[in-house]
Order: sequence, then C-alpha cells, then structure tokens
Amino acid sequence: MKAILKLGTAKVEITPQFPVALAGFKERKGSFEGVAHPLHLRVLFFQLEEADRICRSILISADLIWWDTSHAKNLRKRIADRWGLEESAVILHATHTHSGPQTSNQFTPSLGCPVDGYLQFLEDQLMAALEQASVNIEPVTMEHGIGKCEIGIHRRKLVKGKCVMAPNPDGPTDQEVHVICFRTAKERFKAIITHYACHPTTTADNSISSEYPGVAMDLVENHYGKDSVALFLQGCSGDIRPALVKNGLFYRGTDLEVKKLGKKLADEVLWVAGKTMSPLKPVLKNRKVQTSLSFKTLPTLAELRGKVTEPDVMGEWSSLLLAQPDRINLEVPIEFTYLQIANSLAFLAINAEVVVDYGLWIKKTFAGKVLPIPYSNGMLGYIPTAKQTEEGGYEAEESLYYFGLPAPFSVSIEKEIKKSIITLEGGEHF
Repeated sequence: MKAILKLGTAKVEITPQFPVALAGFKERKGSFEGVAHPLHLRVLFFQLEEADRICRSILISADLIWWDTSHAKNLRKRIADRWGLEESAVILHATHTHSGPQTSNQFTPSLGCPVDGYLQFLEDQLMAALEQASVNIEPVTMEHGIGKCEIGIHRRKLVKGKCVMAPNPDGPTDQEVHVICFRTAKERFKAIITHYACHPTTTADNSISSEYPGVAMDLVENHYGKDSVALFLQGCSGDIRPALVKNGLFYRGTDLEVKKLGKKLADEVLWVAGKTMSPLKPVLKNRKVQTSLSFKTLPTLAELRGKVTEPDVMGEWSSLLLAQPDRINLEVPIEFTYLQIANSLAFLAINAEVVVDYGLWIKKTFAGKVLPIPYSNGMLGYIPTAKQTEEGGYEAEESLYYFGLPAPFSVSIEKEIKKSIITLEGGEHF
C-alpha cells in the first residue's frame, strides 16, 4: 500500500483580550496601547497512513516570543495523551515576535511578566485549534522549494576589541527561504510552511503585533484563500536582526517597516510556491535527546548579595538567583527534538535562542535536509558559539542576566551541541 499523507489545519487568534505588558524590550512601560496586527496560533496535524500503520505528528506555530519550558512540557504531554502520540511528535514553536505578551515566569522582570489569565486563554485556544485540525484531515501532496530574502543582517561587531551590537555586513547570515507546500487532490493550497531566520524586532512600538512573519503569513493566506494556513518557522536568528540602519547604527522602525518587511518575505514565498517545486515523499519519524551544557565560574552567594541593590537587570538577576539557588548549577539541560516529515526534509526543534552559525552548520552537515527551528518547546536562553563565548557581547554574556542563567556558557558547549545533533539525526542520510 502506498503511503498516504493526510493533513489537518487550524488557525485561531491568540491576541490578549485584556491589558497586558509586552515582552522583549525593557524600555516599554505599561500595558499595550493598541493592536497593529493580531496574534495567531496555527496548527498542522499530520497523519501518515501506510498498510495497517498510522503515524501522527503535530506542528504548532504561534505568534509569541517563546513558550515557557515547564508549560510547554505539560502541554506536549496533554496533547500526546489526547491523540495517542509520543511527546517528541509534538512541537510547540514560537515565531519570536517581540510585540506580544510574556509567557514565562522564569526570567527577570525586564523581559516582561506573564499574566495567568492570558496563559489559560492561550492553552484553551491551542486545544480548540487542535480539535479543529484533527477533524479536517484530508490527503495532500507535499513539495519543497527554496528562495532568498535579504531582510536580516548580522548584529555582532568587534569594535576596538569589544563585541558590540552593531550592523556587520561582513558577518554570517542565512538568507534562504524554505517553502513547503501541501496541496489537496483539487490542487488547493491547504498549508504552506515558511522557514526563515531573522529576529522579529522591527519595531519597539507598544502595540500588539505579529511582526513581519505574521504580516507575511497573512498575505500568503489572503493570496491562496481563507482556507489556506500559512505557518512560519523561525530559524537560527539569535544574532540576526532586521537591517534597519542609519549612519552605521541600528534603529527601530514603525508599523510601516513591519509591513514592508512582511510583504518582502511574502512576495518571495509566493514566487517560490508559484514555480516548479520538488515533490517530497512523506515520512513521519520523531525522536528527541537531552544533553547538558556547562557554565563558566559560578557566582557565590556573597557576590549575589552584593549586587541585589544594583539598578535594573543586574539587581533583578541577583534577586532571582538568591530566591532560587537551584539555578546556581554547573550545567543546564537543553533538548533537541527531531521531526522528519519527508524522505528529504526534517525539522530540528531546540528550546533555546540559537545563533546563526549553528543553523548554517546544520544545513551544511545534512545537505539542507534538516531545518533548525529554535524557539521551540520552551526557552533556555541564548546559545553562542565557542568563538562568541570567548568574544563576549550580548549573546554570550549580557543576555544571561535577563534569562536568569548563573554564568556565561563554557566554550565546550558548541562541541556538545554538535555531537548531540549528529547523534540525534541517527546517521541517516535520507
């Protein structure tokens, strides 16, 4: 019996229904002042029927900054129990918009504080979307194409021996736009996946916004009709941000720039989807692995007590670690989840904010057949390379205070991460 791939889809709104503060920029104060672009959650419910065997996997993408690690674990278990899946067959991904609510209470207040009422609303909408997707399953074919979009630029630059956040056109970026289309027997576009790597930090306006990824997906859905669901997957963009530059410095834009970048990405997606694409043979496989990442020298309790009265994030960080001393550990776990959907295409979910060098390495190592999707199944913090760890800068040092990590990572983490990814992929060459 030929394997038949069936797909169910759903799209629900997850815009907060009451005042909440937005996450991602500590400079913003108070609750959001308006809604520029509503937030959505999109679901792809895969079912592969082969002989007397049925396999299922679920891919969820939400216009959120991230999913809380503990909350994501509980949700994945609930979803797996409901539909008889392994937890590794469920991926909760976030587009990483910085214009939505905080979803985790594990970080310092400078990143924003979650509201229980919103988290319950989010969970209710998620489960409703899954029920909807599970009942509109139908056979589909799958195709893959690649385009290019120059939205992002490297944001780490060495100036007089110090790493600062500044435009670096000579630094690495990932300009590939991967497009995966799912069509019904009548050639209707049931779903479109877009994979791209760039921070959705176009604007710091105090307004709800799905940012450029959400604008792009709305445009794609409008093009193909209301029944189509366009789902965005964020790549390794930890050190990549929109190339909004004046006089050699970054600036934040307005909703005008958000719309421009969203249209730029949407136009490329539609161009790729409109040309001849490569057919994919459906395969559903999933597995996960967890490894530990080591820190450099940990702070002492005396050092932390001495910093409690310092202003802003340093005082917040010290207070957080003193209140939760179990965070002062020599290492921290990180999870990798491998979800293969075709003979030559798989996603690698990572519960962290990963810099672009890892994404480029993953694509090169697996010949473009494994697409990394960090910001999935939780959030640990930034994952720098060994070189960046030595250089310092925001991703390697400054960000740890916001995420409540006890110290910068050891240079050994790059080796451990790559070893785990190769082990997880299982040596398969598609």
